Amino acid sequence: MYDQIVRQLLPAVEFHQNRYARELDTAVFPGCHWLDIGAGARIHGGWLGPSQEELVARARFVCGCDFVADHVAANPHLTARVVADARCLPFHDNSFGLVTANMVLEHLSEPVSVFAEVRRVLKPGGRFAFVTPNRRHPAVWTLSVLIPPALRSLLARWIEGRAPEHVFRTYYGANTRDEIRSLAVASGLQAKHVTVFSSYPVLRRPWPLTLLEAMWMRCLPRQLSREFGSNLVGTLEKPSG
Repeated sequence: MYDQIVRQLLPAVEFHQNRYARELDTAVFPGCHWLDIGAGARIHGGWLGPSQEELVARARFVCGCDFVADHVAANPHLTARVVADARCLPFHDNSFGLVTANMVLEHLSEPVSVFAEVRRVLKPGGRFAFVTPNRRHPAVWTLSVLIPPALRSLLARWIEGRAPEHVFRTYYGANTRDEIRSLAVASGLQAKHVTVFSSYPVLRRPWPLTLLEAMWMRCLPRQLSREFGSNLVGTLEKPSG
């Protein structure tokens, strides 16, 4: 019922995991070596666009990297699984044609180090594709600025229905378009695009919050929605020269 209401209020809004699946459709090329950092139990959670199975079938090798062994072990789509911190990846230079991060950038305590490591392990011409919350969205800004980290964890468990072992501390240090572009420059990557978009709310959230956010997004002028949408999706590239 509420899913139908939200879709009526926000006909042009796309669920962030479906938008990420479309980003991967462009980024994943045949025969690539692919590293998914913060891999968790799945490649993406969308139901429109290319499936996880279709995307993985294109690649020659898919490695999942996560600092929690049980999480990456649960992902059935990986060729290899590595327990490691993204600030110090255990791979040789120029190892991967593609690096991805699904709802990971908000959890980086040292995004400069992670972006530098991504550039190091990418082959020349390789790409880094991601989706993450946009800190300029009012709800995300409130979480990142006004709410202490411990309370954020409790809210994530309550609002999104996550189990305690799937709740991680958020820093929001790479969560605006300008910050990502600056991190790209600092680490020697080039931005193919970094796009703000609006995703309709996760429906496990208490329905009054879902409807309030949907109505707010519907009333927001189109130009502002391009800056204050809920999510960022993008692709960065390592120069081939």
